[in-house]
Amino acid sequence: MKLLVASIPRAGRYLLSLALGALVLQLSPEARAALGDDVSAVAADQVRWGAKVKVMRRPAYAVHELSLPTGAKVRELANDAGRVFAVSWSGGWRPNLRSLMGAHYDRFIAGTRGRRATRGIVRIELPGMTVVMGGHLRTFFGTAVLTDLLPAGVGLEDLR
Repeated sequence: MKLLVASIPRAGRYLLSLALGALVLQLSPEARAALGDDVSAVAADQVRWGAKVKVMRRPAYAVHELSLPTGAKVRELANDAGRVFAVSWSGGWRPNLRSLMGAHYDRFIAGTRGRRATRGIVRIELPGMTVVMGGHLRTFFGTAVLTDLLPAGVGLEDLR
């Protein structure tokens, strides 16, 4: 094995190590607190986005508000069992919905197929999931909620 590595030119070894490093990064799972995930991943989101976190306690859930350096805010709402049942965003950018919705993103996309594109606020209701979003030119907002995980006594209107 040592002879094989020594026979590769120095530039080739460098490129090989870069390729292997990129492969490892691609295969490693992304830590995030997406819909339905464990709330412990909020800390990973904080580091990844360079955000400041403020936790606000409500009677049946906690709101983890991440303030990003860009001025945008992402709120991850977790029930008492520690599961993220809603995410919301506001700010001058449209977030990566795949990252925020996690495993539920594909179901969301399937629910948008066949719908006409409209201006204004869009509300998509799927079994067990509701997404409301809108915005324009540096003012985007939205909320995605797993209605099956909503704490008892909490309605969608309470999450505003």
